[in-house]
Amino acid sequence: MAQSKEVAVKADNAVAVYAGFEEVSGAGFQEVTAEDLAIPFLRVLAQLSPQVNKRDAAYVQGAEAGQIFNTVLNEVYDGEDGIEVIACHYNRRFVEWQPREKGGGYVQSYEPTDPIVATTTRNDQGNDMLPNGNYLSNTAQFFVLMLHPELGAQRALIAMSSTQLKKARKWMTQAQSLTAKGKNGTYTLPLMSQVYRLTTVQEQNDKGTWYGWEVSRSRQLDPTQDDDKYLFETAMSFGQSVKAGDIQVKADTTTSVDPNTGEVLDEKDSVM
Repeated sequence: MAQSKEVAVKADNAVAVYAGFEEVSGAGFQEVTAEDLAIPFLRVLAQLSPQVNKRDAAYVQGAEAGQIFNTVLNEVYDGEDGIEVIACHYNRRFVEWQPREKGGGYVQSYEPTDPIVATTTRNDQGNDMLPNGNYLSNTAQFFVLMLHPELGAQRALIAMSSTQLKKARKWMTQAQSLTAKGKNGTYTLPLMSQVYRLTTVQEQNDKGTWYGWEVSRSRQLDPTQDDDKYLFETAMSFGQSVKAGDIQVKADTTTSVDPNTGEVLDEKDSVM
């Protein structure tokens, strides 16, 4: 599903339905916990991603390298047109991965202050290797609302590592540079006050060619308008939930990442 730059985005998830449903709102979900829910990762498809391989069970019709993939909705979006998101919370983690030659896969995630970060040594490929033979990937995580043209604001996670870390730094630097004058002087605008467009670009180094993120600011939310007020309040709530630790990232153990480019080589849902 490609998203056009001109498409109108719904602010919320409400659809026209039978009025009587409101009286039994939430019925059937009483025993659902966070462990039962999946939040999408938004990732750039690589040449080796199974979604672009027509002979793979995970193939998505029309998927191509350079498109953006939603791991829960199983949708792809055009990389040139891109998608619009509101960043709600940012953090940085060191993710432990098992090398592909040992089966690959996510192991665990650590905060930058965790003692394990100091136990790594740099190998000839420039990867930070642990004593157990796994490697740590310095990863910037953006918890966002994706502005879906049909479903409205959707929670999602964008992880940037390796070559994409410079994109994360640029995004954060731009976001923190946005200020305004208030009654107490100049202040930094909240992260979730802006809408950003994410597209993809082809990149390369001596290790190969891949597609990476490109981030640009689209506009500022105007909470005096009902739709933007809803988006801002939803983004604030999501960011506060992440900050409070109510949402934990748990990557599927079969997911693999190229330590040199940050490309995701096997896509599976991640639960929060």
